[in-house]
Formats: sequence, C-alpha cells, structure tokens
Amino acid sequence: MPIAIGDIHGCLNPLRELIALLPPDEELVFLGDYVDRGPQSAQVIAYVETLRDERPCRLLMGNHEALMAAAIKLREEVPIWLYNGGDTTLASYGQEARQWPRLPEGERELPGFAEFFSSLALYHEDDTAIYVHAGLDVAVPRLEDQDPNVLLWVRDRFFRNAGRWQGKPIYFGHTPTLTMGLPPGGIFQHERLYGIDTGCVYGGVLTAIDTVTHRLYQVPSDYNHLAHRR
Repeated sequence: MPIAIGDIHGCLNPLRELIALLPPDEELVFLGDYVDRGPQSAQVIAYVETLRDERPCRLLMGNHEALMAAAIKLREEVPIWLYNGGDTTLASYGQEARQWPRLPEGERELPGFAEFFSSLALYHEDDTAIYVHAGLDVAVPRLEDQDPNVLLWVRDRFFRNAGRWQGKPIYFGHTPTLTMGLPPGGIFQHERLYGIDTGCVYGGVLTAIDTVTHRLYQVPSDYNHLAHRR
C-alpha cells in the first residue's frame, strides 16, 4: 500500500516524526519540494537519501528543486530562487545568500545536490494511482505526453477541472490546501484528485496518505516561514 508524502520544505523534525508513524515496510512516494523556506533543506535531503537506503522510496521532483538546480547552473535564475525561499536553503548549506550568487559558476555547486536532483522523477504511476508534484493537464491522457512545466507548476487549471479526469486517482502537493479554503490539516479531495500539501512550512501540518485505505498520517509543524519573514 504506497504512502504519499506531501511538501516538506526544509522541515526536518516533522518529517522524522511522520516517518516514525508510518508502517515500516510500505513504499513511500515523496511528492517533491524538499527544499526552500524551511530551516533545514540540506538536512532533509540527507535524511531522505538515507531513508531511501533503508526502505522502498520513490522521489519526485518539485518546482523548488527545479528552481534550485536552475539557480546553481545559471546566475540569472538566482533572484527568482532566492525570492521563493532559496536563502534559507543556502543557509542550511552554510552559504550566505548575498555572497553565494557572486561565486563563479563552478563554485556554486552545493554538496550532494546534483546527484540528488538527477535521481528525481517528474511523476510515478503504479497499478492503482498516479503521483505528481503539482498536477496534470487533464486534457492530455498519456503521462509521457505531459508538459514538465505543468507537472511542476500547474494549480487551478488542474484541480478546478477534476471532473474531466477519467484516469487513475492522482496524488499531488504544491498548492497548500489552506489557500483552497480548507481548514488546517484538511486535504483536498474531489473526484479522483487528492491534494496533500497541508502547509507544513507555514505552520500547518505535514501529511502522508495511504493511497489504498486513504488513512491520513499527520504531524504538526514546528516552524512558520511567514513569521520568520516579518
């Protein structure tokens, strides 16, 4: 019974607590956004890498990993990454957000990230479900024909058209459910769509869901990014 895990965003302690609640032999599918905004992005990546050595795991790419990879490669991509919380990620690697962008291109690599990023998939499909970071173009039935930018970034155009999707159930993160008008800890569920980004980095909860029984596992956050931005 695969278990999907929502957006972590550098919140290591809730992730550790959540993993401790989960059945030890079930496959875990991480829906992406391991980094940015929260205080321990580098440590989250290291922990997930260790976890992958201990039990079955599928690691998907989030838009924040894509932003980070682009910023490392191209200086002109740095401002948008920093705007989206990359400064806290740099701090977790012991780097200063004002100085790091000035480093020569070859010196902006962050330990272990390139290998981690290269191992991430844009989506995963098993016998019963589809897993993706942001969502799909519901008018495109074949996963291999989906636009990667849609998989990483789509919001309303996806979940507001839930009734048009006739395929397998889809588990996704990316859009905090509080912004959908749901109560704290509430997941988005409509038709065959399940949104489980319950805003851990904004003081919400970190959520996992058993994709067969739909049992929820949740741990409260110990960090609020918005409070630290004031």
